[in-house]
Amino acid sequence: MKSLFLTGSPRVGKTTIISKVVKYLQTIYPETILVHGFYTSEVTTGLNNNKSRIGFDIITIDGKRGVLSRKKDYWTGEPPNVNAPKVGEYIVNLKEFEKLAIPAVTINIGDGDKKSKCKKQVIIIDEVGKMESFSNAFNEIVRNLISRGKRDENDICVVGTVALKHGGLAGEIRNKVDVGFRRKQKSIDVGEDNLVIWEVTNENREHMVNKVVIEIEEMLNIRKE
Repeated sequence: MKSLFLTGSPRVGKTTIISKVVKYLQTIYPETILVHGFYTSEVTTGLNNNKSRIGFDIITIDGKRGVLSRKKDYWTGEPPNVNAPKVGEYIVNLKEFEKLAIPAVTINIGDGDKKSKCKKQVIIIDEVGKMESFSNAFNEIVRNLISRGKRDENDICVVGTVALKHGGLAGEIRNKVDVGFRRKQKSIDVGEDNLVIWEVTNENREHMVNKVVIEIEEMLNIRKE
């Protein structure tokens, strides 16, 4: 099984690229590919130029939405645990994240649905960052996915984003392909047999959706008619 991750500076457009890729796959390959997983979305308050970020939400590909993190003044529901993980001003809602993310990134075995079982799978993980990496269960699933080697390589692939600078699981993934060396060499393509990381920049992001789609088609050994 092969994995492709995008990395890059914050707000360079990684999630936008992933969203466009998902839409394309769902439109062009509805009978061939099952896309599942999640992406994260910035949550803001205010209008126009007075907007300020108050946290992040997790949104699954099938439309479920939950709180990934919030600033303390914008937390709703039950008060957060005093030991809840934090990233700067943001309190991470680990329970909500795991409730949505774990099933979303688990390999689909069909559950008796022959139609789904026959489809190839693209698992979306956006992103592997500091907040998400507080979850041991999430870390274990992602590690297992990207270390599956060549098993089922033409049936399942992972497409995600990974933080450019954070340690933890994000650092583990980057270190597998020596991203630091790649950046010094100003090369976009690097990877081992089953893992590739590309850096998104202001210069290449307009072409990245098409590049990712072509890579997915190659990983799954499919072509549109």
